[in-house]
Amino acid sequence: MSSDKNFQRWIEKVMSEIIENLGSNMDGARYELSKSTKLITSDQYYVRVQFTSKAKGQSEELSMVLKRALQEKIAREIMCLDSQFHNEILFYSMYARPDENFARCLYTGERPPDLAIALENVNKRGYYPCPYEYDVPLEYILTAMREIGRFHGKGYVMKEQQRERFFNIVKRLRETRYDSTMERFKFLINFVATRAIEYLRDQDHDAIFCDKMEAVLSNAYDTIMMKTVEPVEPLSTLCHGDFTVSNTLFKTEDNGQLRMMLIDFAHMRYSPPVVDLSTFLCLCCSNEIRKDKFFEIMRAYHDALKKYLLDAGIQDIEKYSYDALLDNYKTSGMFGFIIASFYLASIIENMCTNEVRTMVKIEDHVKICKRGGDKISKILADMLLQMKDFGCLERFL
Repeated sequence: MSSDKNFQRWIEKVMSEIIENLGSNMDGARYELSKSTKLITSDQYYVRVQFTSKAKGQSEELSMVLKRALQEKIAREIMCLDSQFHNEILFYSMYARPDENFARCLYTGERPPDLAIALENVNKRGYYPCPYEYDVPLEYILTAMREIGRFHGKGYVMKEQQRERFFNIVKRLRETRYDSTMERFKFLINFVATRAIEYLRDQDHDAIFCDKMEAVLSNAYDTIMMKTVEPVEPLSTLCHGDFTVSNTLFKTEDNGQLRMMLIDFAHMRYSPPVVDLSTFLCLCCSNEIRKDKFFEIMRAYHDALKKYLLDAGIQDIEKYSYDALLDNYKTSGMFGFIIASFYLASIIENMCTNEVRTMVKIEDHVKICKRGGDKISKILADMLLQMKDFGCLERFL
């Protein structure tokens, strides 16, 4: 009952501020919670605000999604929730523009532990979650790659045309995953990164290859993850940082074409594009589609990026060439493989949110990292060999 009372006090306070922020055109505003959803890092509430428009003299309704960070102190610390919410609030308050393809931000609250953000419910605009979490069809992949190309292009344009403002935003970003203090995440990454090697050894794969890659992957956090996220000029831009289908929404336009919207910018960072590209390609695409369509996918990304730059008046685009981006992927594409080694089992095995939220002990995470047995291990082993064929292992072998 106490927690219910605390929630009621919180929601009434937040909604009062939201309604006040929406302006003086609203008369008789009242709100209603239609449903709630538990996410890994937050509780999400769907809210309808009904009011009379003074300008139009008619009843109207505004639908929003209100995210509130988990209240448990240990969960906030383990997942760096204060920093995650800070980054998303920074994105909507300083980076996103009203005319761009993002949800409209209606409220931000950055007073730990009551971290919250309210966004327009874009379901009302026809956007819906991707119906696939893994083995995403090519149509969705190409749409996602074009949109992340435009997103990266936005960063390049601001970096060149509003350099001081751009790097002011970069300086305000907080680290959520990759620094020397995150020993828990480092341990788990290094623990699970060798899963594919263990499978290959059981299949009597080349011992020399396995020995060399095991030496690298057993220290993957430092040798791959930390090195990849470091800025590399001139390619570094503002990256989403967690570019997966779970952080995308799609809609079908009147002409039948798909359109995508990015959401959840908690892990936004200043890094090379490979951070986003390799994450999506390794975590969301099957080995088969990546093998057969890799260059088509990368070309779709670069064409969208190039068009965005040219439309914005950027003339010197050779430094963002297709070959430069491919070289970046070849050098650092193993980043996505490590992400997949850590998260793919949870996605394919449909791990529920409540299960994740109750994982406090490191042993719980270790069990999750090994889910799926040989099925997942084989996918990761085939992925690793595919990375070898792409040339992504040359610096390690």
